[in-house]
Amino acid sequence: MDLNGMVTYVATLSVSTERVTEFIKRLPVFSTFLFTQKAGTQEDVRILCVHLLAVVIGGIICGFFPKTLVPTGITFPTEFWDKAAYCLLFGILASGGSSFWNSALDTLRNVKTKMSS
Repeated sequence: MDLNGMVTYVATLSVSTERVTEFIKRLPVFSTFLFTQKAGTQEDVRILCVHLLAVVIGGIICGFFPKTLVPTGITFPTEFWDKAAYCLLFGILASGGSSFWNSALDTLRNVKTKMSS
């Protein structure tokens, strides 16, 4: 499996997911609930809804990505439920946030260090 291709694929999904999520959050219909910070339990519910929205958007965008963008070593499924699970997985990865990117960057640095040694 091509690790650089995988990280590039998830990064592309992540950027597009983040942009679409921000766009939806700022729509007048949703902005009062999703964009405006609240206090207490309402804030927890708002954050959970934003994360779930990002997962759904990431999965949908993954489903629309052309098969040519799928990294080498990963077979894009053709069956509906396999494709849905694949897109859900990559939707979760794409919406994972900064902790995922920090881990991916550390992993790439370690791989490059080991390969150059």
